[in-house]
Amino acid sequence: MARRTLTYALSALLGSSLVLAALPGGALAQDTADVPIENPDLARPDVPAGAQNTAPAGWDGKNTQLFSAALAAHPGKLQAAALSGGSAGALGPGGPGGPGGPGGISNAPGNGAAGTLSTRLWRVQKGSQVTVTWDDSPSPVTNCGSDDPTKGQQYRVSVKGEQGETAQDFTTETTTSGKANWHAGRSYSFTAAENNPKISWAYQKASACGPLVTRFRATQDPAPVPYDLKKARLPMPQAYQGRTPIEARLVVQDCLAGPRTCHFEKDDRYSYRYYDRPRMVGQAYINCTRNAITDQRPVNWEELPYDNITQYFAQRDSETQTKPQQQLGPQGPQQQQGVAQQPHQTDLRQGFQNIATQIAAGFTRADGNPLEMATNNPLLYGRKEQRNLSVTVQPGEVSWIEVQAARERLAGALIHDAKNERMDVFADVPSGSFGDRFYQRTGPMSKVELARCADARDNARTPDNTIGAPTLRSAAHLVPIGQAPKGLKTRTTALTADASPARD
Repeated sequence: MARRTLTYALSALLGSSLVLAALPGGALAQDTADVPIENPDLARPDVPAGAQNTAPAGWDGKNTQLFSAALAAHPGKLQAAALSGGSAGALGPGGPGGPGGPGGISNAPGNGAAGTLSTRLWRVQKGSQVTVTWDDSPSPVTNCGSDDPTKGQQYRVSVKGEQGETAQDFTTETTTSGKANWHAGRSYSFTAAENNPKISWAYQKASACGPLVTRFRATQDPAPVPYDLKKARLPMPQAYQGRTPIEARLVVQDCLAGPRTCHFEKDDRYSYRYYDRPRMVGQAYINCTRNAITDQRPVNWEELPYDNITQYFAQRDSETQTKPQQQLGPQGPQQQQGVAQQPHQTDLRQGFQNIATQIAAGFTRADGNPLEMATNNPLLYGRKEQRNLSVTVQPGEVSWIEVQAARERLAGALIHDAKNERMDVFADVPSGSFGDRFYQRTGPMSKVELARCADARDNARTPDNTIGAPTLRSAAHLVPIGQAPKGLKTRTTALTADASPARD
């Protein structure tokens, strides 16, 4: 009976341990998030019929075509991109009943080139685990020369990796001539080696009959939140025009045109509130007496804002100053090393007022206030505090004040819709939603403070001091003499070193 009871007890313990071990897995599953893909179904621009030699909106295409929904024949009635650049001979004017047969498919071979379709996955940080899915089909175009879509068509999906480009090949289903055969849910997973990674679909053959792709989706397991980032050394801003990287200063210049020129989108996954390291403010009051002492003291401190825009320009200015510059000398142009700029603190609200307004508006919208009405949780670009304290310090103790500031780490993107520009933004500002921690502390003295309290009062020595007054024995100008011999009557006279002997 005891053995059976023990078996049941072990089973219960093991069962409970399995339940506990499953909890972290559920938490991780909830962290999976959708990745926004611009124009994922390739619905823009609208192609009424046939095909157009253009890239979908929000995508970059080289030698690609956009097929109408009728020509692509996707079960979801979606438009599709062909990974090849065809000529007018390969595709007719388009539309059912148009020249070249149903759907505008021509039987005449056309000139073609290998095509590449690419986009960027926004709001994906380096280190995130990303999975992209899409649908593919062999080309419904006929008379493709050496390229035979009926046997399936191989294409390549690639992204930037840590050691260069990483890629994987995919092959479409086989089909009969002139018909699409869609495969739903192709999948490619990778670890992002950069922020906002670029992903491409490329056909390797020069053909007018490239495979079709559409209906793109993506999910990610986001990279861990970088809590170790120092507020004074935030990541430099990364800027893009379309999907092409550009210098951040260009986006800053465009967004400064007006308070509503750009808008800020907050990334809640990498934005958080936290308490900064405690730091001492004011002075330490040390009581060396035998009685309690009441101290009246004002305490002042300030919390400063930080952001990667002002840090970016400070770094650019520093690099410009330290670069060698050519100056005319006696022997022609000479290289002269520049002088590094002194460290400085720039307030975003003062130096880039319109951008500060745009970021604050986006912060308010993300806080559940879409109309940007008055709020009790504004974005603060700095804060000054003052306290008047009355502190009682006990004998043999030290009193001091520490502050642990409440701060807000803000991550997101500044977007210029008219110019199709965007820039990643990080800011670290005082929090307006919860207060600082204010520590009024007392404690024992350190060894140095104890030694100082036990030390004698520092006092200048004067001739009237009993201790340290000069004596005859310590006078340097007197010469001591020996004792008189026994049995002899002598007379002694004190002589100085430079005096003559006395005479009887």
